This record gives sequence, structure tokens and C-alpha cells, in this order.
Amino acid sequence: MPQYEIRLNKKGINKRNVTFSHLMAAFLLIILGGSATLLITAMKETEVAIQAEQLIKSVAIAYILLGVAILFITIKWNKKLTSQKSFSTKLRIFELLILAPVLMYCLLHQWYVPAAWTGVGVLGIAYAFVYENSAEQPAIAIINEKGVSLPNTRVKFLEWANVLRLIIRHQILTVEAAGNKLYQLDLEKNQEIPTAEIEDYAQQRIKEEKKVIKNDW
Repeated sequence: MPQYEIRLNKKGINKRNVTFSHLMAAFLLIILGGSATLLITAMKETEVAIQAEQLIKSVAIAYILLGVAILFITIKWNKKLTSQKSFSTKLRIFELLILAPVLMYCLLHQWYVPAAWTGVGVLGIAYAFVYENSAEQPAIAIINEKGVSLPNTRVKFLEWANVLRLIIRHQILTVEAAGNKLYQLDLEKNQEIPTAEIEDYAQQRIKEEKKVIKNDW
């Protein structure tokens, strides 16, 4: 059975999102460090504060400095961050390694407010990491005997029983589906696509599924 694979046009990475996520990590580290310093100052009369004062202050100052360093890197080498995924990925891993211990420490001591802040930061950085790596993966629409795969859409896959028409025009793959639904995917340029062959095959499979094609396009 024939199978056709058509490369889709990749949207690429939103450079503003890359910059924003690194800035978020930097400011979060600065805020956490500053909050820890204020907290230990407010608690310096308690036994816990006396025992941990020097350690917490040292860690707090270190986190403030790390936050400032990440802020400086993001601003100074922003062009490199947004154009070289490997550089951005290394910085994200560094940010996660810094924030993860804070999250665990806050949870173990039931400090839920700073834990929530840190948790949001960790999730944000992890999401940005996954987003950047998934954006680099090629998106391919596959047409075979089972149906049509539709990457970058909610349905992901349509069986032929639900397809009414499939056409390829002007570097766009258009699929009309049951329920008055229409899916259009931009195709990557500079690829050889056997348009007539694919459309004939799609029409044949649709007829085999006994779907009526409305000539209203």
C-alpha cells in the first residue's frame, strides 16, 4: 500500500519567549535570594534562625549573584541565546539545577509560598525546554491507507471515513472533514510532491469508504 510523507513548514521558535523565560529565571533567583535574606533577618531571634543564619545568608547571596549573572548573560548574549538552541539549552539545565534544590528544601520544611514560586519557575523552564526541542523536530503529514495524519492540529489523525476531500494547492495541504471541519497545513518549500497522485489516491480511498463528495468548493 502506498504511503506519502509531506514535510510541513515549521513555525520555529518564538525568540521573545526564549528571552522572557531566561529573564523569569533570573528575576526568580534574585527574588528568592532577597526573600531568604529578609526572612532570616525577621527570624534572627529564633533558635532556627541562629543555627542556620550564616548558611541561609550565604545561599541567599549566592542565588542573588547567580540571578544577576543569568540576567547579564540573557541581555549580553541574547542574540546567541535565541539563535543557538544548544546555548539556550545549557543555560536552562543550569537554571533547573539551581532551582530544583530550593524547591525540595522548601517542600521538606513546608515553606509552601516560596515552594510555589520556585515550582512555577521550574515548570516554566521545563516547558520552555520541551518547547524549544519540539520546535526543532520536523513535522510531517502522512497519508496512507488508514487515513491522514495532521501534525500541529488538535485531531492529529483523521481516518478516511471522516475525510470528505483532500487537495494540495499553493503549498497548502487542505483536508475537508465530516462535521463541516476544514484543516489547512502550510507545506515546506523545495520538496517534490506528487500532487496529482496523492489527490487521486485520496479520492479513491474516500470513495472506498463510501463518502459523498460535495462539489461546492
